[in-house]
Amino acid sequence: MSFPFDFSNRKRVLFFILSILCGFLDYIICDFVAWVNHLPLFCDTIFIMALSFLAGPWWGVLAGFFYHLIDFCLNRTLELGHWFVICHFLAALTAGYFKIWFIKKTDSSLALFIKLIILSLALCLVMSISGGIIGYILSYVEAYKAASSQTDFLTFLWDNKFHSKLLLQIAVRIPVNIADRFICTFAAWGVYWLGKKGNSLSCKK
Repeated sequence: MSFPFDFSNRKRVLFFILSILCGFLDYIICDFVAWVNHLPLFCDTIFIMALSFLAGPWWGVLAGFFYHLIDFCLNRTLELGHWFVICHFLAALTAGYFKIWFIKKTDSSLALFIKLIILSLALCLVMSISGGIIGYILSYVEAYKAASSQTDFLTFLWDNKFHSKLLLQIAVRIPVNIADRFICTFAAWGVYWLGKKGNSLSCKK
C-alpha cells in the first residue's frame, strides 16, 4: 500500500520534522487545557489538522502518531488509552481530505467560513462516534482505568437515560466535541494560513 506523501527530499524532511513538532505542540496544549486547567475541552488536534491542511492528510496522521509516542516517552507507560490515537488519525484524515475535496482557492471568505463550520460539525460526529466506540470497548477491559475526563459529569447525569452503553459513550462526547472541534478547526486553519503566508513571503525574498 502506498501513502500519498510528497517524496521530494527537502519537503519530505521538512514535513517529517513538522509532524514531530505538531504532535509535541498538540500534546502540550492538551496537557495545559485539559489536565492542568481542567477545562471541558481537549484542543489536541490543532497542529495535527494544520499539518493535514498544509502537507496532506497522511502527514497529519504521522503527527498524531508522534503525539502518542511523545506521551509514551514522557510518561514511560503504554496505556490502553493510547487506542484513542485512532481519533487523532481520523481527525487528520477528515480535515486533510475535506480540504482536498471541498475547499477551493477561489472560495470567498464567506464560502470558506461556511465550509469550516461544516468541517467542524463533521469532525464532531467523527470524533464522538470513534471516541465512543473506543471508550465502549475499553470499558470492558479490566486493566483499563479511564482518567477523570471531560465527559465524566455527563456520563453520570445521563447514565439512566440511555439503555445502550455504546450510545451513552457517543452521546456524552458530542457536547464537548462541538466546542472542541470548532476551536480546533478554526485555529488549525489559522495556523495553516499563517504558515502558508510566511512561506510565500520567504519565497519572494
